[in-house]
Amino acid sequence: MKKTLGRALAVFLALTMLTATCGMCFSASASDGVLTKCGGDCAYYPSVVIPGVFQSQVRMYDDDGNVVLDKNGKPLTDLLIDVSTKDVVRYVLKALPTLTLSLVLQKDVGLSKAVADIVTDVMKNNAKDIEGNHIQNIDVIRYPMSVARCTPEGKDYIYKTIPLEKYSEIAGEDHLYFFTYDSFASVSELADELFAFIQQVKRETGHDKINLVPISQGGSIANELLARYREELARDLHRLIYIVPALDGSYIIGKIFSESVTTQDATLYRDLFPGILKDEDEKATAYGLNLAIRLLSRDTVDNIIHRTVEELRDCILANSTCMWALTPSSEYETLYQRYLADGSREKLRAELEFFHEAQTHAKDNILYLKDQGVEVFDLVNYDHYFYPLIDDWQEYNADGVIQLDSTSAGATSCPIYTTLPADYKQQNTYCTCGGNHISPDRKVDASTGYLCETTFYFDEGDHERTGGNDVIISLAVELLTNDDFKDVHTYPEIYPQFNTARFTKWLRSALASAKEIDTTALSAEDAAELRAAIAECDAMLANTIVDLDETNHAEQRLDDILVKIGRKDPPKQMSAFQVRWTNLMHKISDWAYEKLGARGYSDVLLHRRAK
Repeated sequence: MKKTLGRALAVFLALTMLTATCGMCFSASASDGVLTKCGGDCAYYPSVVIPGVFQSQVRMYDDDGNVVLDKNGKPLTDLLIDVSTKDVVRYVLKALPTLTLSLVLQKDVGLSKAVADIVTDVMKNNAKDIEGNHIQNIDVIRYPMSVARCTPEGKDYIYKTIPLEKYSEIAGEDHLYFFTYDSFASVSELADELFAFIQQVKRETGHDKINLVPISQGGSIANELLARYREELARDLHRLIYIVPALDGSYIIGKIFSESVTTQDATLYRDLFPGILKDEDEKATAYGLNLAIRLLSRDTVDNIIHRTVEELRDCILANSTCMWALTPSSEYETLYQRYLADGSREKLRAELEFFHEAQTHAKDNILYLKDQGVEVFDLVNYDHYFYPLIDDWQEYNADGVIQLDSTSAGATSCPIYTTLPADYKQQNTYCTCGGNHISPDRKVDASTGYLCETTFYFDEGDHERTGGNDVIISLAVELLTNDDFKDVHTYPEIYPQFNTARFTKWLRSALASAKEIDTTALSAEDAAELRAAIAECDAMLANTIVDLDETNHAEQRLDDILVKIGRKDPPKQMSAFQVRWTNLMHKISDWAYEKLGARGYSDVLLHRRAK
């Protein structure tokens, strides 16, 4: 949740434009291999979390097996990017001649190649050959043990990635496992590794079943797992709890593979940069970039985008079956003809044919597990627009990265920020209890999702920030520890099927610190206000029916008193000049789009076609 391919690609595209114009507590039983305090005899099943894209750290090794360090002397992690200030200067100098010529002549004079080469160089450590093998010696940092047996650093990383501390308090850290993986790896090999890991967890915990928690990209890996080991998993799994899963890929990844990235007029010249630079103090820069890219001809801009995405796709994405697994099933035949039909990726072809079947039949496999007694739940976000990386980004209901149809296992929704037609009636395709499954805002009909009775929805939920949504995490913990919780009808007064996303990561951290403050050093008035602010925050967080006004008031109250007593710096406010400047840049950007259309300044002067 912390990092996603959508966000990473947004950064790559922004870079492209900018370049053209950045203590253990367990008891072990050596005799039987069981390492849990309970010995397998307790009410809580162990849980295995499959994190999302780029939520597992990787390492690169040299020929002697030593960890490769970055320019700051630290191991490379995540996307294995190692760019220093010196490198930035080198890249700028490399692109400067072609940028100058392209600006002077108003055509692409090698600029698109220079930019694509720079981005490829930045990402070179992740490159793969056409058989799907890393060119560099890459391996993932694994946690082949329970959280209880992890180092303090390992625990810290796991809990920062998916904050399930409450689950550990209830079931024990010896019941929580974290399955890490390389997001560019082979999806079939990961499925085999994960299945073996599940068997290990059963042996170590003494339990005959486990809970499986696939998150985001973990949902696509689970598709492969279920297709390979369906019958075995029917015996191994107690509950399968999806969190914002890519059950049918992401349209963003599909469009990247099919070369449909940021070509639409409004997307490219109006929406892209404001969609990436979303903070208020970044908006003026975003609008300035809208104007700056017009210094290049439209053909040059298109060439830069297409060539850069093509390079990334051909050297990394198209050679990774895990990345292929994030494309929608509806795109497979088209992509097969483009990348696999010529036989150049024969090893990947066989693997991808199997995965396509697994993805296409995910519904059948999941429903089979349900028929065999496995309880399946799904926690999803909706009505948060896609990153504006694809032309039709406003036509879907999504969580910023994955469309709702994929995460929700088939729920019906309308385009972002619109509602279902006034005469729309609940379809009841999979409704079994006769309840109302249309969201109160009339944006979603959950009855068409094949997990209708066990899918929970969070309005305005941002995919990347899901780990900071305390209610969705609380719901997940409740499902992992309370077998009486059966479906959306069990506790509607606490966990309704439709709720609102609430992101309280900063607040919960600030609240914990506030509770440690020695109030005897404060004035009576400030001490009383601090206690009142803490009480209001505690009451708000205890309320799982989200009221954003209540949330904002509690957060602001705590923020105000912490600032007053000197425990927090005052928030930086935009100056009157910055506000006026941002508004002016916004107006100029909108005026330019309205008057000039999707063209560079020279296209207008030379009467070149508008795309």
